[in-house]
Amino acid sequence: MMTFHCVREAIQLPPEWNELAENYFQQTDFLLHTEKYNRCQQRYYLCMDGDRLVSGASVYSLRLDLLTYLKIKSPLKIHIVGIPCSVSSQGIFGKPNAIEALKNHIYEAEKGFVLILNLKDEPSSESGATGKTLPSVVLSNHFADWQDYTSSLRTGYRRRLRLINQKETEIVFEKKSCSEFTETMYLQYLEVYKRSSGKLEKLTFDFFRHLPSDFILTVCNKNNDVIGWNIALSDQNTYYFFLGGIDYKENRTYKTYLRLLSSIVRDGIEKRSEFIEMGQTAEIPKMRMGGKPIPLYMEAHHSNFFFNKLIKLSGNILEYKRKLENTHSLKQDRA
Repeated sequence: MMTFHCVREAIQLPPEWNELAENYFQQTDFLLHTEKYNRCQQRYYLCMDGDRLVSGASVYSLRLDLLTYLKIKSPLKIHIVGIPCSVSSQGIFGKPNAIEALKNHIYEAEKGFVLILNLKDEPSSESGATGKTLPSVVLSNHFADWQDYTSSLRTGYRRRLRLINQKETEIVFEKKSCSEFTETMYLQYLEVYKRSSGKLEKLTFDFFRHLPSDFILTVCNKNNDVIGWNIALSDQNTYYFFLGGIDYKENRTYKTYLRLLSSIVRDGIEKRSEFIEMGQTAEIPKMRMGGKPIPLYMEAHHSNFFFNKLIKLSGNILEYKRKLENTHSLKQDRA
């Protein structure tokens, strides 16, 4: 028989939580970091089969624009089942039947609007609204090295990548610890955040400055001035793009964003990662570098019967609808 529990602090989670988690972002150490530097009423649900943990979920609450993909102001307090830092990892994990049971328990336990983000499997639930959210763009890495990767690109995309990374004497890339994160970098993050069409939480300066040592900060300097940066994480068989910032004025001249994006690909190849997870935004430039959009799904539910009925009837306006055509940037794509 399945039983359910809720704890309010990640420090209270059992060791089995990390064993069940699929990646670093779901694990206790990272959840403790988000609690300390991005407080948003985090709580954690556990589904037990006897004395065995079979499913877990991270839940947090924010006031967000419900119709964010339509760019319509629609502020509402939402209980989000997800990781509180805008990553593509899903916030609920475990055995499939236990995930479904835990979803239903969360719908009963949480009063108001519940939004489950970044589900890898298309929801079969009929209790609320379902649909697509932003896809994650992933490059499968079967390349021996950077040269092998560039040779695998079709001619036009290889030429484009060469132009992006053409030598500029004033441009220098550096790898740093996140403890060296600066106010200038944070302002560049805020510029990216303002332009985002799918805003969730706005992270603090300290969130970046105190990231665990596993995270890698790559900085793009122009004559010793920061014009862009990104943070990445290598975990198990995947190299993750995490977050970044850009000086948009310099970006026009130096293609900073694309240079940094290609550095993520290069680093992932050099680390021999099986997958390079490039994130959920700017799909087209990522696909031009060989990434494939991986569909992710959302599920929405309201504790009020009538509101839930309305959400279910109009759920398609909540989902991400952009149609992406495959760029076929890699030679193998034409096979």
